[in-house]
Amino acid sequence: GSVFIDGRDAASIGRSELARLIAVVPQLAILPEAFTGFEIVLMGRTPHLGLLRYESRSDFDIAWQAMDITKTQPFAERRVGELSSGERQRLTIARALTQGPRLILLDEPTAHLDINYQIEMLDLVKYLCKKQNLATVAALHDLNLAAQYCDRLIMLNGGRIHAEGSPKEVITTQHIKAVYGAEVCVYPHPFNALPATLIIPRDGRESVSGGLDMGFIVPGY
Repeated sequence: GSVFIDGRDAASIGRSELARLIAVVPQLAILPEAFTGFEIVLMGRTPHLGLLRYESRSDFDIAWQAMDITKTQPFAERRVGELSSGERQRLTIARALTQGPRLILLDEPTAHLDINYQIEMLDLVKYLCKKQNLATVAALHDLNLAAQYCDRLIMLNGGRIHAEGSPKEVITTQHIKAVYGAEVCVYPHPFNALPATLIIPRDGRESVSGGLDMGFIVPGY
């Protein structure tokens, strides 16, 4: 298949220009542990530098602004080897933002993170979408996180699109059973009515046959 960006085949776009259009945040970025946080973020300006050209004051300002937005300024002088997984992931997003892209691709951005860092990470991504006018595409395996943070979902099965639409359209017991072979309950989240998924342990499946789309009443809601 082909990927088109503003009507242009991505294969026809040079690597430097492509890096100015799209930034990638990998699942587990391999960062030089001896580098400081600021040095890592400043790497995002590389696609904007000509041959043998060094970073300008403007490049430094852009990198610092990205660290301010992502709240990574406290890591500016710290070595990467001193940082936690969540802190490194935030640095990687700051580096991506420093590229000045129109689209950010994230591969399992919450993998290997504790729940507090997962929320912090996706809150940041959502903020960048709204305030920085960035398009964001993320690969996520956690259905509950996907439902809470994504405006539109594509559920894949064997590399093909199985379902596409809003979280309410995609995250259903039928789709989950078809794609994952899992028995689950899907019910409205008590705070925003978005779909929330609960697993059904094997020893509890006798009371729930085939999975149910369940509703419940929360007092005062």
